[in-house]
Formats: sequence, C-alpha cells, structure tokens
Amino acid sequence: MHSLPDRSYEHQAPIPSARSRVRRITSALAITAWVLTGVLVLLLGSGVYLYQVSLTLPDISEGFDALEIPLTSVVYAADGSVIAVWHGEQDRTYVPLDVIPEDLRNAVVAIEDERFYEHTGVDLAAISRALRVNAEAGSVEQGGSTITQQVVKLLFTDGERSLERKVREALLSLELETRTGKDAVLETYLNLVYFGEGAYGVEAAAQRYFAKPVGDLSLAECATLAGLIRAPSRYSPCKDIELAQQRRDVVLGKMADLGYVSAASRVEAVASPLTIVTECEASPIAPYFTEFVKQELIDELGADQVFGGGLRVYTTLNPSLQAMAEAAAFGTLNLEGDPDAAVVCIDHQTGEIVAMVGGRDFAADQYNLAAQGHRQPGSAFKTFVLVTALQEGVLPTDRFSAAPYEVQVSDGIWKVQNYENSVTAGELTLSAATNWSVNAVYARLIMKVGVEDVITTAHQMGITTELEAHPAIALGGLTTGVTPLEMASAYGTIATGGLSVPPVAVTRVTDENGALVWEPDRTSTRALTPEVAQQAATMLHDVIENGTGAGARISTWAAGKTGTTQQYRDAWFVGYSGRLVTAVWVGHAEGQVEMLSVHGIRVTGGSLPAAIWKRFMEQAVPAAPVPIR
Repeated sequence: MHSLPDRSYEHQAPIPSARSRVRRITSALAITAWVLTGVLVLLLGSGVYLYQVSLTLPDISEGFDALEIPLTSVVYAADGSVIAVWHGEQDRTYVPLDVIPEDLRNAVVAIEDERFYEHTGVDLAAISRALRVNAEAGSVEQGGSTITQQVVKLLFTDGERSLERKVREALLSLELETRTGKDAVLETYLNLVYFGEGAYGVEAAAQRYFAKPVGDLSLAECATLAGLIRAPSRYSPCKDIELAQQRRDVVLGKMADLGYVSAASRVEAVASPLTIVTECEASPIAPYFTEFVKQELIDELGADQVFGGGLRVYTTLNPSLQAMAEAAAFGTLNLEGDPDAAVVCIDHQTGEIVAMVGGRDFAADQYNLAAQGHRQPGSAFKTFVLVTALQEGVLPTDRFSAAPYEVQVSDGIWKVQNYENSVTAGELTLSAATNWSVNAVYARLIMKVGVEDVITTAHQMGITTELEAHPAIALGGLTTGVTPLEMASAYGTIATGGLSVPPVAVTRVTDENGALVWEPDRTSTRALTPEVAQQAATMLHDVIENGTGAGARISTWAAGKTGTTQQYRDAWFVGYSGRLVTAVWVGHAEGQVEMLSVHGIRVTGGSLPAAIWKRFMEQAVPAAPVPIR
C-alpha cells in the first residue's frame, strides 16, 4: 500500500533570498529616515517661527507694576455735582487682591478656569475639552483660554484672530506666570475684566450692581458677579434677573463641586433672593450736553486721555436750568406723534452753555439736534440782515415797499411773497416789517445792503456754518441750515451790547491731582457797535411786545425773533432776557416733515417754539445769576 505524497510545501511562502531581505530593510530604513527628517524639519521650522514671534513680545520683566492702568474721568456740573463718569472701555477702581473676598476669587476661578492653580498659563486639557464640546454642539459652547491668557489678551495683544496672535498669547501666558505668579495674575484679571453695565473690575461691578464696596459682598453676590464674566449682557440682572439668578446658582454649584464652599453654604446662598440696586440704568443727566462735551474733549485731548486719563472735567451746565428746559420742551410737546425739539440756553455774558436739550430720547437717538442739527432758520435769520442794515445807516423808521417782490439774481428770477400773502401793497417802516416779519421788505433790504455783508455780519456775531451767497438767506433759505447753538450764540452778541462771546461747555479740565490739562479760549471780539446792538435790541423787544413773538412775552424785559420755514417744516424762537439767551427749534429729526396739525395748529415760530421759550425763560431768568437789566 502506497502512502500519499507530502504536498504541504505547496502552501508555504518561498523563503526569500538574502538579497531580497536586504532590499526590504533598506527601504524601511529609508522611509523612516524621511519621516524623521520631515519631523525634524517641522520641529526646526516651528522652533524658528516661535523664536521669531518671541522677539516681538512686549517686555513684562517688571510684571504688572509697570503697567499704566487707565483711570476713570469724572464730569461735573457748574454746581459741583457729578453729571457723568466716562467709562470708555477701561473704567475701574483698582483694588489689591487682599481686599477682594476669597469667595469672589474662588467663584471666578471655579467658573472661568477651574485648573487655574494647576496649569502654567496654558491649559491643554481645557483646550482639548473645549474643542470636543464645541464639535459635538456644532457651535462655540466653551472656550479653552485660561485666566492668564485672558489677562494677556486684555493687556498685550490686539483683537486680531490669527494663528500668530494665539501663539503670541500662549508664549506670553507662560512667561507671565513664570515672572509674576498666580496671585498677581488673578489680581490683575479681577481688576480688568468687564462685568457689564459699564463696570470694569470687581470694585466697579460691586458698586454698580449692589452699591457696596467689593469687600462687603456676600457669597451669593460674589457668585452673581462671577457669572457675569462669560456673557455680561446676557446675564445682566438689570436685563433679566431670573436668568442672572440661574447663572449665579450654576456658579455656586461649581464652587461646591470643586470644594470651595460647603453643601450647606451653597444651599443657603441659592435660597437667597437676588437683589440689586433699584436702577441699573439710571437716567443720565443732560446726555446730549455730556456727549457734546465728550466729543469736544476727544478732539482736543484724544480718546485715550478722555477715557483713561482720570480727568476732572468742569462744565458749565446748570442742572436746575437743564431740568427746566427739558420740562418746557417735552411738557409742551407731550402728545404721541409730536415733533422733536431742541433748546440751547447760554449765559451771554460768559458764553457758558447752561442748558442743552438735543432731542427727546438719547437712548433711542444720539444725534444732537441742538449742536448738530443744521436746519433752515426761516425768518429768525432776518436779524442778521437787520443788524447789517443798521450798521450801514438804515434807520428803524425808514420805509420800504411791502408788495410782493421780484428781482433778477444769479440763478434766475427771485420771487418773494409775504407770509400767506398777508401784505400785498403799501409801505412799512423797517420796525413794523420786523415786528410782522414781512418777507418782501427783507428781500428788498438784503438787495440794498448786499448778501456778502450779511454773511460777514452773521459770522462775526457767532454763526460758524459756511453760508451760500444767495439773497434767499434773508428769509432763512440756507443750503446747509444752522444749529440752535449757533443761533443762541449769535443773538447773544446783541444781548452783550455787540461783543461776540464764544460759547463754551467746559471751563477747565484737570488731572486727578488738580493740575490744569486744558481750558478753552474764551476771547470775545467786538462784532457790533453798542449803538447798533441797542437799536437791534429795541426792535427785537418790539417783536415780542407787538409782533409775531407775542407768544413769548414774559414778566421781564425780553427780545427775540420768530422763524418759520416753507410748508411749516421748521419753526424757531430765539431770544434773550436777563443774562440768558435761548434758542428753541421745533421740527422732525428725520427730515423736512410738514407740521400742519400739531395740537390742532400749524406750527409757526410764534406758536409752539415761543410757548416753549416762554415756559422755560419765565422760570429760568429768576433762577439765573443777577440779570444785567
């Protein structure tokens, strides 16, 4: 019997030759060498890149002692009361770490950077966790930045989102902790970070929300502040106190989980109601005025100085007169759908702006109608034609035709009608034509004295806007319009007897130690002779006593002029009594809207503007400094 042949060899791989084994080993070594070379090149390149970036890092060898922390600027009214505190982006009162409650320090660490005392400035574990959570959520739910990185971002890097900025931030964070230590980093962070509602740093936040020093905060209050840092606007108790309380409780839970508070303390704090100061958003005092001052000082001193220089700004505002002006404007225009108003009151002897109403609601619209609103002045501009004529020898008793007027001018025939064709024939004295604001007389008058002379007079008296040389300016037909501030200042030149006194909103600016930083130029100039100013004053007094300005008549001597534009789109009254000169404008802020039925009437300068002026000045003149008359 024959046995089957052994065929197992048919299923075995052939034994490679020595040459083949050498080739395979050589190939593997070559691949490994290339990989190692690539890694080495990558490491060297990264090292060179990091070295280059490190050369551009700021010097922090002295830690935080060398930092110039921006300081808050305070704005005062004329009576010494505080009317504004300019926070900018750096408003704070710096407090040392030992003043900050341990509960607040722990609350911030727990909710913002729980491994703060373990990492060296950059927390790779937190970054990894944040990447995972954000990827799963499909949105940014967590951040991986440490408290140290946040300090670096606030102090040393700009807001640019780039790989280089992230690398710089990480390198600085590592260096910062090496040179300064955890306590210094935490102290700086707690004094820099934003807590919402204009509060930067823990002291400002404690005062803002709880009206107490940071050292007096309870555990629940500490947790509330810590919870704001992630999203100050969203978690603000001023906007949603229930959401703020929920966020507070999350912080308290995190503190308990990490062992910063006991379970019993957490329960007690969670049970406490969240109460804050009554008004988070206190109504600002004279917001249009303070914004006007702010912009002027930014132009003069720069934004960094204004928002971070610790300035003491002494303004001309009289709070009681400001309140009267606001009440007069919007106590008169008190119905839904009423037009807007602007009021400017100046002490014409000093040029000091004592009240400024720039609109109805600053929160809704920051455009300052009093200082920025260039609107057609209508017949209120006739005063500059009048003064020019008086300077050139025209008398109040001189007579002019009051009939409708046509004259050839540079761009065609200028046709002038009187207000609603109230006068169609005959002659009037200049005084009577001023009382009743007769257009045809003033059209003839500007052709007599010359447009350029009227423009010169207006500028000398206080109008700063460039004026187009067209006869229509006699009736207030200006291309660019003028502001209530300009008009009040210019009419003040008549009140002073011909001296043009520049309007000022600030008397002086000092640093926190009282050293003078800036003060305005208050040099007055002679614009009119005393005789011409007196003539004009008498005629404008007659406008109130016997003319279109009768609605502005008050118990003391006063002078002024009405102004109404075509289709009743702008209405003015500008006048003075005692030391105060006041301009009132009524119209629609959004543009040229006809005011054909406001409180049942067509709005002219002698109606609502005169009523506002009267209501204000009747109270303001006795409350102002001793009058000159």
